[in-house]
Amino acid sequence: MVTTLAPCWYCSGLVRQFRIGTLIVGESRTFAGGLDWLREHGVEVIDLDSTECRELLEAFIAKHPEVWNEDIGEE
Repeated sequence: MVTTLAPCWYCSGLVRQFRIGTLIVGESRTFAGGLDWLREHGVEVIDLDSTECRELLEAFIAKHPEVWNEDIGEE
């Protein structure tokens, strides 16, 4: 499975439920999600640490902080 950023806890659970063995993540600096948990449960996680993915997410957060904070639960 390939994602732009680290999956949230819900999506991390789906990765495990559907036995996805390898997860390729664009970046996880902005949001680490459940990557450590997935690794602990045998999922191979490849983090590309992409500047482009990070900048994309940072721009979204700057433009829509209320949406980001609602989904991530920061506020």
